[in-house]
Amino acid sequence: MANQTQALGRGVTTGAESFWYILGCISFGAAYFAKIPSKKALSEYGLCEMTSAEKFWYVLQNICFGSGYLAKVPVKKALSEVRLGGGQPPQAG
Repeated sequence: MANQTQALGRGVTTGAESFWYILGCISFGAAYFAKIPSKKALSEYGLCEMTSAEKFWYVLQNICFGSGYLAKVPVKKALSEVRLGGGQPPQAG
């Protein structure tokens, strides 16, 4: 399958992605809970808003050994390296 470029807020999921997400949610909400830290990182950049339920579950994930925060960190790092207009990410140093 070819890699498709999608714009934020206008992306679509494939039928297979939708199927596996729903299947993951049926398994005790695992896919839903895994999505929350990524959505928190996006919300900190102003790219989306979290629902009150997502905010509740994010706090609960952090109470449980900081798992929500630790899952958010790599996503936020990746977002910090995104450059609009094809610019290069900053050099480490």
